Amino acid sequence: MSRSLFSGVSGLRAHQQSLDVVANNLANMNTTGFKSQRTQFEDLVYNTLSAASGPSVTQGGQNPVQVGTGVGVGKVNRRFTQGALNATGESLDYAIQGDGFFALSGPTNEPVFTRAGSFSLDSVGNLTDPSTGFLVRRTGALGEKSDDNFGFQVQGDNRIRIPLGATIPASPTSRVDLSGSLPSNTNPPTTEILSSSRAFETATGPATGTTLLNNLSTNNADYVAGDLIEITGTNADGTPFSTSISGENATMQDIVDAINGNIVGATASISSGGVLQVTADEPGSAFLSVSIADAAGNVGETEFNRNTMIVTTDGDDGASFDLSFELYDKRGTVHRVTLTFNKTATNSWQLNASFGDGGGELLDGFVDNINFNENGTFALAGTDGEGDTSLEFKFDTIEETQVVDLNFENLTHIASQFTLAQTNDGKPVGSLISVAVDQTGILTGLSSTGTSIPIAQLAIARFANRGALEAIGSNYYTETNNSGEAQIGSGLSGGRGSVAGGQLEASNVDIAEEFTRLIVAQRGFSANARTITVADEVLEELANIIR
Repeated sequence: MSRSLFSGVSGLRAHQQSLDVVANNLANMNTTGFKSQRTQFEDLVYNTLSAASGPSVTQGGQNPVQVGTGVGVGKVNRRFTQGALNATGESLDYAIQGDGFFALSGPTNEPVFTRAGSFSLDSVGNLTDPSTGFLVRRTGALGEKSDDNFGFQVQGDNRIRIPLGATIPASPTSRVDLSGSLPSNTNPPTTEILSSSRAFETATGPATGTTLLNNLSTNNADYVAGDLIEITGTNADGTPFSTSISGENATMQDIVDAINGNIVGATASISSGGVLQVTADEPGSAFLSVSIADAAGNVGETEFNRNTMIVTTDGDDGASFDLSFELYDKRGTVHRVTLTFNKTATNSWQLNASFGDGGGELLDGFVDNINFNENGTFALAGTDGEGDTSLEFKFDTIEETQVVDLNFENLTHIASQFTLAQTNDGKPVGSLISVAVDQTGILTGLSSTGTSIPIAQLAIARFANRGALEAIGSNYYTETNNSGEAQIGSGLSGGRGSVAGGQLEASNVDIAEEFTRLIVAQRGFSANARTITVADEVLEELANIIR
């Protein structure tokens, strides 16, 4: 009879523990990242009243006769189902969507793990759990400082430092992206050309270099010894020149040679059509003029005024446009650089860079053959078509030269106004003002100048058997012999979940489910209590037999 009493007591104990688990779940329904638990019962040892026997020739087999001794709590499982992610708006609140735990270090550097990512910064910029002071761990070498790289993390130290307000070095300009349009309805450079108003001719056709002046159709009397042909005019720069040749036996080539021997900045020639031309050596505005006349007292006479030299092509420097931008060197010093675009042909331009702040030297500031297709889209750029589209600077007090790549791919060449613009990657010295996280757990700092700085990589831990982790309070778990060692890595790798910034994971306690379990535990407790009551009544009846 006492067996039923003890079985009832075991039922009370088991269901009381079940109630304890449900109560704990409900108490933690608003915790961050808490994982709910559930109780599983198991039967206890059985008393065997008679063992099983096998069948024989004359008798069948018999089943064992056993009476149980009650129930116990077999295990309390921790449920690792995903909790809802709630936005908090706090930049240092992190949550994990999927498997994994944030890794932290305690006072003696012992590792602990949590799903509660409500972190903050201490007075020296360490990322910590503010309720315990435990330090958030990082993984990898991202953000470590070295002789060549700027960073806030120290090699060999896995804590995460985010010193808001710290100085962020300048980002030297390395690339300039150009966009907009170079106007196609502008002129390329041209050279000034003087031409005789009509061709020099003979009775048989156009004159050539060997044609004697006496044979020109405009010659009225042959030249004799002592006659002079006077040639005067102005050079390309506007300065005067003058010369003369003997008229006797003179040819058109003699006039050409006399002009070339005295004029500066231009070249004379006679075309196959008999036209005398003087062409400036360089494109752009020029002040050329040439006049040919008989000297006073000549016997011979040619009507040179019928072949007056006139400007048939005006010299033009061609379209030219300037664009300036601020270039930052490695120390953050700003330099004003001007890009001058000069049109060289119908669909081609060249670029000349300049800067005159006295802070260094421009080693390479020329880009040629910036060519466009007929429809105005960009084709190619680079000196001799070899792709040389970079500028090179040597700044004072900086040993290495600085190369700046120019990107022309977003330029067009259409009939519009000059609308060129630029963006570049250079930034001045700034300060760290905020930090953000991506799905892999990479922390990126933002400076006051807009520069993005890699800070660190959050360490995300994963376990072979997360159900064996030991809860130690404060939303922390530690490794056990059955959980396996923590496998540290980045988010979205090796089965780890993604990291969400500005959010926290809510408890995964389901109130409706817990209330249902509460009812079940209550009914179980009541039923076992009734078992004890009935057993007690039976014992009382037994005791009353002897009265």
